[in-house]
Amino acid sequence: MKNSEYLKDAPPEKAFWVSNGWVIKNLEELPTALENMSDETFANHVNGNKNDFAAWTKEVIGDRMLSVTLQMVKSRRGAIDAVRRRLKQLK
Repeated sequence: MKNSEYLKDAPPEKAFWVSNGWVIKNLEELPTALENMSDETFANHVNGNKNDFAAWTKEVIGDRMLSVTLQMVKSRRGAIDAVRRRLKQLK
């Protein structure tokens, strides 16, 4: 897949619906959403049982590399940094 494919908007029905009501349509919106959500909201999506951001980047965006990285990070700051690094690689 070309790098530009990872940066496209997800189809509306596959956008990421954050538990606080926000909707994330693409990878470029993800770090901003992560920065502005509460730790509680982050914990709703990333905990010992699941990592919704890793799943979404793999299943919807198709970026397996970022998904693997997100699976390893457990903090909101770590997720922000991982997504920003990946975005720099893709641009």
